[in-house]
Amino acid sequence: MEKSKPERRLDLDWLRVLLILSVFLFHSGRAFLPIPWHINDPVGSSGMIYFAQFMLAWMLPTIFIISGASIWYSLGFQKAGRFLRGKVLRLLVPLVFGIFILSPHQVYIERLTNGQVSGSFIKWFPQYFEGVYGFGGNFAIAGHHLWYLLFLFMFSLILLPLFLFLRSERGRPVTKSFGSFLRIPGMIYVLGLILTVPMAFINPESFFGMREGFADWNIIYYISVLFFGFMFFADKRIQESIMRQRWVSLIVGIVLYLLFRVFRFSFRPSPFQLGWFHYVLSSWCLIMAILGFGMKYLTGAGRFIRYANEGVLPFYVLHQPIIVLIAFWVIQLKIPIVMKFIIIVVLSFIAIIVLFEGIRRVGVLRFLFGMKVKRASASSQK
Repeated sequence: MEKSKPERRLDLDWLRVLLILSVFLFHSGRAFLPIPWHINDPVGSSGMIYFAQFMLAWMLPTIFIISGASIWYSLGFQKAGRFLRGKVLRLLVPLVFGIFILSPHQVYIERLTNGQVSGSFIKWFPQYFEGVYGFGGNFAIAGHHLWYLLFLFMFSLILLPLFLFLRSERGRPVTKSFGSFLRIPGMIYVLGLILTVPMAFINPESFFGMREGFADWNIIYYISVLFFGFMFFADKRIQESIMRQRWVSLIVGIVLYLLFRVFRFSFRPSPFQLGWFHYVLSSWCLIMAILGFGMKYLTGAGRFIRYANEGVLPFYVLHQPIIVLIAFWVIQLKIPIVMKFIIIVVLSFIAIIVLFEGIRRVGVLRFLFGMKVKRASASSQK
């Protein structure tokens, strides 16, 4: 018999919402970076480069940690079968929908702006199924930005036996020992040192070391932080330790990040491993600061957080396809880049919210975007 749901962790809800908004802002400015994307502004912005690089240091890793925490709580009241069914519905369904419906126009716009195609989208559409995107073709097998859903699903399957063991009474001594170690001041940062290994020593051209297209982190790093996120919420002592050291994490994280930027740009050539040591540890400290301040202050309840938390997944699925479409027109305007960025942010946000308001009211659309389908009330069935 499955247990009842535990009381919601409002700090996780708030962090989830704020992190997805940060991803939205990142992609709103993505067209202004001097790195090939679906669409690029002809001028670009050096200021946007620093903004984007800083966000990449903590954005996606923190989301994976929050996902690990969610798995801990989900397995507390769900059996393995129901958990897997939920992952299929919440992750694979919107992923497949995104691959076939929300990705084609992004590839088309990219090909169009690069002069690789001409003619209408309808005429080009059959070419979407020719080859794999990233390998000379067009079919976006990971749904572009939806690779996060694919990774999270795969990691959940791979780690499920371990997660089930750690969630059981047999695994309690392990989680307790983990908590006893991390409650010691400063030990939480040892995990950051461990995380430097997959980033510094795995070949970035290999499958496990590949970082391009994955927000500059590799698969081994992501599965590691997902596991750490699961373990953090297995013992309250770990959470208390993270919260107590939040100011230390913030200060050290900022200092190390600044050192990394100076080291990287002012002292070339630099030892590869030493550069990653700075970057990964600074990122880890910033992540611990985000978690610590979130646990301390993001505890407010209300209608807004309930509404926003329900819309997190549809918002994430929709945001990049909408941004690419709007940015395609906006970057052609002869106005300052700051104004272009603001217009993209405002118009994209409004479009996403309007679409979400329609999605949340239609059962089929709720299903396609990974939301729970509301059952009809008894009165409406009469």
